[in-house]
Amino acid sequence: MAEAEIFFDPNDKTHPRFGEVKNNELFLFDNEKEFKITLEKAVKNKEIKNQALAYYMFLTQEFLLTAGVDPKKFRFRKHSDDELAHYAIECWDAELYSERFGWIECVGIADRSAYDLSAHIDSSGVDMFAMRKFDEPKIVEINKIVPKMDKLGPLFKDKAGKIKDLLEKMEVKDSKKVLSVVIDGKTIEMPSNCYELKQSKEKVFGEKFVPHVIEPSYGVDRILYFVLEHNYVETKKKEEDYTLLKLNTKVAPVKVGVFPLTGDEDLVKIAKEIDQNLRGAGVITYYDDIGSIGKRYARMDEIGTPFCVTVDPDTLKDKCVTIRDRDTTSQERKKIDEVIIYLKEKFLN
Repeated sequence: MAEAEIFFDPNDKTHPRFGEVKNNELFLFDNEKEFKITLEKAVKNKEIKNQALAYYMFLTQEFLLTAGVDPKKFRFRKHSDDELAHYAIECWDAELYSERFGWIECVGIADRSAYDLSAHIDSSGVDMFAMRKFDEPKIVEINKIVPKMDKLGPLFKDKAGKIKDLLEKMEVKDSKKVLSVVIDGKTIEMPSNCYELKQSKEKVFGEKFVPHVIEPSYGVDRILYFVLEHNYVETKKKEEDYTLLKLNTKVAPVKVGVFPLTGDEDLVKIAKEIDQNLRGAGVITYYDDIGSIGKRYARMDEIGTPFCVTVDPDTLKDKCVTIRDRDTTSQERKKIDEVIIYLKEKFLN
């Protein structure tokens, strides 16, 4: 799993970069129909409740499609009310379609409300509140807790000091409510004679709140499986079964195959120099000089290598090599000193 928790003010779930992506479309499924809708319209129509959730849904969609997921086999499915987790306000699953398994959840993106931090606060007693600043300072009446150490000490012994610190940090809105603290994972109710409440007026510059969490959660192994399944192609070539793995250049483990057409020493020397230069430029290569050129192309196609560079006898004359495109099988002649720039431009497209 790969997860992130992004914190937001529950009163303001806008996203500072929403404007950059608002006109892009999301592929949604509301458990009745599939449809495309812009982020801006989805939030405006309350198809998605807030900008923060919509923004991270878009990033997820872009990631999956860039990795090579088939857009026709991708959708966001909204959790219905009867399946929504108790902590979630809203949740969307990025689902991918498998010919073998059907629609499978690969990413969950949830608005988990304040559940996570509230649970941590309740179990640990640690202050995990955030501060919301006021436009202007306010004068407010507050109930301050004044611990009575002459009572706490005999009653709680070595825990008295920690209890005193926790009580002093508390905000009391309901003076009739029984106070409790959490020590070592245990909740301890405070006898009323161990403290007193004093009202005072203070100038405050903001108010505390428990942040809400937007959590994208990725199933990495599932995504990897679908990238492979969606890009695996079986075809026929010269009456033989031919396997092609059309991996996006960004995720293909090997970017370029480098071959000398024959075992001629001069061709081998040039091919190895090109291979080393590509590696030095950060391009992952596979050097291969075994078997026919057709079989070498086929081996690269089967592992998803997008391009192959072949050094042939003409290279000795024109200083050019043949660059083959995996998906189209088209071939271009390029100068040796142009190969790195040409291929890197291809990787960026």
